[in-house]
Amino acid sequence: MLQSASVTVKIPAPGPLREADPRIAYVRREAATAAQLMSQHLDLARPGSDAEALRLLRQAFPSAPLAARVEAMKARAR
Repeated sequence: MLQSASVTVKIPAPGPLREADPRIAYVRREAATAAQLMSQHLDLARPGSDAEALRLLRQAFPSAPLAARVEAMKARAR
């Protein structure tokens, strides 16, 4: 099963006379962690072809660049 992704949320404490800032800062995931998640996703999905693997990764990780998805496939093939 895929590991659940954790996100760190930083919300500034509101001052006595001001409202809390509605903006939320998300911490970017490191490339190695994203590659591990992609590799685990492919291990679970067991795609039949490289094209299907890229499609699955594009659906599961839409913000990841193509180079990162291809790198995850290469690492899995080793």
